[in-house]
Amino acid sequence: MATVVGLSDRYANELWRYKNAAGPQQLYFRTGLAAVLWRFLAMHETCIATHCAVPGFTIVTTAPSTSGRENHPLRTITAEMVAATRDRYRDLLTPAPDAAALGRNPSRSRYTSAALWGENVLVIDDTWTSGNHAQSASAALKAAGAGSVAVVVLGRHLNISYGDTATLVEQARLRQFSWNTCALRPWHHG
Repeated sequence: MATVVGLSDRYANELWRYKNAAGPQQLYFRTGLAAVLWRFLAMHETCIATHCAVPGFTIVTTAPSTSGRENHPLRTITAEMVAATRDRYRDLLTPAPDAAALGRNPSRSRYTSAALWGENVLVIDDTWTSGNHAQSASAALKAAGAGSVAVVVLGRHLNISYGDTATLVEQARLRQFSWNTCALRPWHHG
């Protein structure tokens, strides 16, 4: 069990460092997260599309930072490094000037989106803490004319003192990780 805790701590560290490291370390962490995203989408994007009852996602975008970070590394990963998303990537979302002041509440006004005409959009976000960025991005895309919108998140922050979270985390630690395990379908890919 200590190994699993170490792995989850290491992944949280990598999610922080891919944005905040410099030089060769920055490339190292970005490459690792790009590989995670690429492998996940190669194995499970079809599952997501099936769950959304769409044939696929013609556009991929990212939920941009509302903290003022220029040239967000998630955009670099999604638009340039991952072949599965590179050709479909479009910069659609722009944070509103007062986006940071919205706090943890999802709001369609957190972002504005370029116009869409029924395209299905896959949003990539790096970290899900409260869900307000992903939900706000989805609402803005729908308001701009998107068809279906789905979100893939690279990592999740959990507050183990909230509700049943500690029990759920402990149960998850007992399961062996497998890329073949699908979160949406009750079977393994293989």
